[in-house]
Amino acid sequence: MCCDAFALISGERAEANLADCERTLSCADCGEAARITPENRNMFVPFCKEAISSGATKLYLPTLDLPNKTFDLLIEYALDTGAELAARCGSDLTETGIIDSRFGKSPVMLLHEFGLLSQTRVIGGVYLDKDDLALMAQEGVSLTVLPSTDAGEGNGIAPVCAALNAGVKTRIGTGSGAFNFKRSIIFEAVFLRIAVSAQMNKREAVSTRELAKMCSCAHANDESIKRIEREITDY
Repeated sequence: MCCDAFALISGERAEANLADCERTLSCADCGEAARITPENRNMFVPFCKEAISSGATKLYLPTLDLPNKTFDLLIEYALDTGAELAARCGSDLTETGIIDSRFGKSPVMLLHEFGLLSQTRVIGGVYLDKDDLALMAQEGVSLTVLPSTDAGEGNGIAPVCAALNAGVKTRIGTGSGAFNFKRSIIFEAVFLRIAVSAQMNKREAVSTRELAKMCSCAHANDESIKRIEREITDY
């Protein structure tokens, strides 16, 4: 259920140095692999007993549809330790509806109510609405979209234009790799450009420059961004 959910860029681009990318571990990799070491310092590990016992500081939540006791434990652990969370939010219409039915709130609003939103990065976000995006922008919460994964699984495409217009820091993730076997970030950017144009009924709804920024690391210089632009254009 939670095999590699995303890969975030820590270098210039994901496929250039995939080992250094921030990514998730699958449940099968828990235990020893969940322990914090220099080799997996950029890993987000699933929230589980092994992660808690190892003092994990980066936790991946493939769903927020958790049993009440598990949610209580998560809140307590995350608030006590300040652990960074990566949570699949609003990726699936069914799950989004379940969260609304249980709590009367969207996944993003739920995280905010529990005091966890400010330490969370939202993954997926296909069904985020304007209120979600406004709150994310206010709290400085980033969005990592998974273009090929969410499209291939039939979830849809995240509201990238709305997120950018709201001032939400938006990045591109490679997803599970099921529809992008090489986990190429450039492929994801090209796919997203086409998908968002279809979504918005507008050619080049997201500029190549903006896509390149979404593929680059936080401190990328102008030359690096221009190089990624050329790769997207030439793909």
